[in-house]
Amino acid sequence: MTREEEISVVRDQVSILAEQVARLMDVISVRDSHGEDTKPAEEKLELLESLMWKLHRRHSRLKAANAQTADTNSTIH
Repeated sequence: MTREEEISVVRDQVSILAEQVARLMDVISVRDSHGEDTKPAEEKLELLESLMWKLHRRHSRLKAANAQTADTNSTIH
């Protein structure tokens, strides 16, 4: 897998997790407004947010490494 493909895969994974985080926030809001227990959803939300940020950092590192490689290649040619 090329670095560009890996960047794309990670970006897609971050997007999917962001959608799940948004849905869980809605679930928490609805449950809270009905006086229901939100703890299980909040725990899942915490986990998803953690995974999302780890993927985001990985995406940033990949992009930086890709940019550095591009800069190196442009100075060689």
